[in-house]
Amino acid sequence: MPRIHSEKRRGREPGRISKRVAQGLKSRDNLMRAATRHFAERGFSATSIDDVCRDAGVVKSAVYWHFASKEGLLAAVLEETATAWIDGIVASVHQTGDPRERLSRAIGGMRDLVETRPALLRLLHSMLLERTADSADTRDVLLRVFDRARAALADGIAEVIGIRPPGLETTAALALAALDGIFLQHQLRKDRDELDRLFAELERSIIYLVSRLFDEAQKGQAGGTSTGRTAPADGESR
Repeated sequence: MPRIHSEKRRGREPGRISKRVAQGLKSRDNLMRAATRHFAERGFSATSIDDVCRDAGVVKSAVYWHFASKEGLLAAVLEETATAWIDGIVASVHQTGDPRERLSRAIGGMRDLVETRPALLRLLHSMLLERTADSADTRDVLLRVFDRARAALADGIAEVIGIRPPGLETTAALALAALDGIFLQHQLRKDRDELDRLFAELERSIIYLVSRLFDEAQKGQAGGTSTGRTAPADGESR
């Protein structure tokens, strides 16, 4: 006799989640949103679990159910909010267009982060200053976040130019460092004209640095030095 699927026995279509699971996912999302706001605005130490739960509209035990601890909640906030930003970098360079257009979109995504979504960068800076000296776990999470952002930017540039020259990761790290500086300046000045100038200069600087790396790699290739090419150019034999 064929076995009846457990979801059918309970009168639920296969693939649909239960009301209890849906409520759990919603409570987790509410906690993440509330914690992001509180950690970014008040810091880790000044934020209490009670404050987060009150803002999220959930009971205190939900934090320990989903994240085990306040530190676990912070780690999840850092990982997930940063993932959304990094995915944006990847998406911008994977769109169609010539290399300059794709790089401009990546720079535009950085500007959008500074101008319209500053909570992420504020959170990263706050936790870097407040937690890394006391918490190896937070330091490890932040290192993963910055390493992933650097790798995503370097990978995107490599895909745009069709080659991965030596020094590209350093250029990506420099671009992210410039982003940090621009963010701090904008937090102080709130000057959109200056923001225009800074991001225009950042784009020009990245183009110059990447062009120099590309030229050096091409010269090295001509001289028989490996360039770390990621893929052959159109029409080139593999």
